[in-house]
Amino acid sequence: MRHALLLPAIGRPLAFDRHGMNEISPTANRDHPAARSSLAHRLWMRFQNSSVPLGLKWSLSIAALIVGAMGVLGFHLIQQQELAFRDQADRFSEVIVQQLLRVSGEPLMASDSLSLQLLLQRHAQSTLILGAALSDADGKVQADAGISPPAGDAENTAIDGIVAWEWERGDYLAVSYRSPVVYQDVTAGYLTVSIDRRPLEAGLRETFRFLIVSTALLIGIGVVFAFVLAYRLSRPIERLARAGEALGARQPIQGERRDEIGQVLETFQHLADGYRQKNHAEAALSRYVSPQVAQYVLADDPTRPLSGRRMTGSVLFCDIVGFTTLSETSDPEQVAELLNHYFGYFALAAESCNGTVDKFIGDAIMVLFGVPQEDPHHALHALTCGILIQQLTQRINQRRGILGEAAIQLRVGISSGAMMAGNLGSPARMQYTVVGDTVNVAARLCTMAEPGGVMLSEDSLAQGHPGSMAHYQPLGAAQLRGRAEKHEVRAMDVNAIAHEINADRLIEEILADGVI
Repeated sequence: MRHALLLPAIGRPLAFDRHGMNEISPTANRDHPAARSSLAHRLWMRFQNSSVPLGLKWSLSIAALIVGAMGVLGFHLIQQQELAFRDQADRFSEVIVQQLLRVSGEPLMASDSLSLQLLLQRHAQSTLILGAALSDADGKVQADAGISPPAGDAENTAIDGIVAWEWERGDYLAVSYRSPVVYQDVTAGYLTVSIDRRPLEAGLRETFRFLIVSTALLIGIGVVFAFVLAYRLSRPIERLARAGEALGARQPIQGERRDEIGQVLETFQHLADGYRQKNHAEAALSRYVSPQVAQYVLADDPTRPLSGRRMTGSVLFCDIVGFTTLSETSDPEQVAELLNHYFGYFALAAESCNGTVDKFIGDAIMVLFGVPQEDPHHALHALTCGILIQQLTQRINQRRGILGEAAIQLRVGISSGAMMAGNLGSPARMQYTVVGDTVNVAARLCTMAEPGGVMLSEDSLAQGHPGSMAHYQPLGAAQLRGRAEKHEVRAMDVNAIAHEINADRLIEEILADGVI
């Protein structure tokens, strides 16, 4: 019984089997089937993830598969053919032996040596029979012809009661068969026949040569077909990889494949990152400009020269009455919070009327209708938005009054007509906006409007309006600052029209979307 284990030599690790008693050789683990399988798997994965071109990689893989399959098939055919030749030779030899046994029984019982000798000599003239011998029951040779097998032969094999053995001597390559000669249920003696194997071996070698050449030819054709097929299959992936290089995805993903598939994966990763960045940029841009303008800017070609497009639409200006005084008596933080509070709802009102907030200018807001997307009802939507803004202001002021906060009043001016819309500025910095007389008229009407009122041009009213015409008071031709000609203007009865079109429903929806 062991009580201790001898220490191994210094520097050499020692491992024991699961019984804890037998030392395992370090080299034994490498020969284990599982270790060999793991090594083969690691080598295969290293080959798959290598930078070898995909076409060559697939070609080698398909060619190896074809070589392996054809090799196994060829080996199986050769083995089967050899077994068939051996079986054919044994059956042929057995027929000869059985024929001699049938005709040699009677003369052997009669000890007719002359008949036996003539019989054996006649059969020995065959090119496949090297020799034959007949002996009596005591083993004494009665007749023989041709070549006799060497004495003291090797291990014998019985074939259906016949003992057979193979032997070589000089140029002779033969197989001998020995069988008892039975005549009327009496063993009269023994017959030995030696068959020349050289013709059969020559035929077998020719068959082997044909099978080997055929297998090699099929393997060659299969390898060529594999290379052609692999390169045709990998060509689209290679094109994707080349296209990915144009996008800047030149290095494969760390730890992944380094061939064309790895480049394609990197390209898709690059595209996915770019798509996420685009969505992030669009979301960030939409916070500074309207979503419609953000989509227009992102879809526009940045290399295209600055230009505009003539469009017909409406412009709404809205500013706070007495904002200068309010700024002087309030902290900047309070003023910013106030503007964000009101303008947030005004932007929702503009969006509900298909309007686009062009910009915030201090205490003023500029909203476009029919730009950048054409809208045949731009004037109707602009007038409706003006009503909603004033009604929202009243509703917000009521809630602020309950909280003891100051209320504000707004002026709104609306004008409709032609304008230039597009990117304006410099190549280094530009802005999407509109310019033209329509914009200037809307700005002037905003300054002329009464607190809580909406002033509009005659052109806006002519293109469509909410409510009845009686709620739009004509103010005649007004002289607008900066214009040589007078302009026909009207004042809107905001409360009357709001009641007529049931604006409270829209107000509740807008208030529900915001946070007061």
